[in-house]
Amino acid sequence: SLGKNIIANNVLGMGQTPAYSLIPKNVSGFQRKEPEWANWTQQQRNDEAKKLLKEAGFDEKHPLKFNLLYNTSESHLRVAIAASSMWKKNLGLEVTLQNQEWKTMLDTVRTGNFEVVRQSWTGDYNEASTFLNTLETNDSNNNGKFSNAQYDALLKKALTVKDKQEKEAIYQQASDILDNTVPLLPIYYYVQPQMVKTYIGGFSPNVRGDYYTQDMYILKH
Repeated sequence: SLGKNIIANNVLGMGQTPAYSLIPKNVSGFQRKEPEWANWTQQQRNDEAKKLLKEAGFDEKHPLKFNLLYNTSESHLRVAIAASSMWKKNLGLEVTLQNQEWKTMLDTVRTGNFEVVRQSWTGDYNEASTFLNTLETNDSNNNGKFSNAQYDALLKKALTVKDKQEKEAIYQQASDILDNTVPLLPIYYYVQPQMVKTYIGGFSPNVRGDYYTQDMYILKH
């Protein structure tokens, strides 16, 4: 029920794209299949969310209430306000916003003293596993304590598989588990807005944002 297009295009508006899965589209060696609801209309999503909430015992008289924790930042605040207002308007959810400075929030999250928390991940290397590994049981970045034996087994198997197609199929199965169990709610993928003078040579964008000044030079202008 979250208007991800609105958040990406209007609330942020720097080229961010809506996210429906954990793994970004430009990760090397992995052509991720989007979940079914990525192509739904907003009304279809709202209707399905209402149905699932009702099955879980929530309705207009008994709305779902939770705290949304985020680290202090103007853009995080804008997204949190937009998300909470969409949830309220579309589903009647009552969301309380809670912000903390980065280090304080890390301590709060590590102790498990939260209900829903805003987080992000930037790949350490250009492969799907850098994202998927963060949700393995007992991974130090798995703050939501998601635990799924099949998921863990798939990622362990991927370490020993050399065939690229077989490894990609394993990553897709793992991604499908996340899509269907929903331990996280992807909202948008980061972008790298850049202003580069036309006379800078040797500069070329890359997915991780690694730029070395030793490769750059000034063109005559």
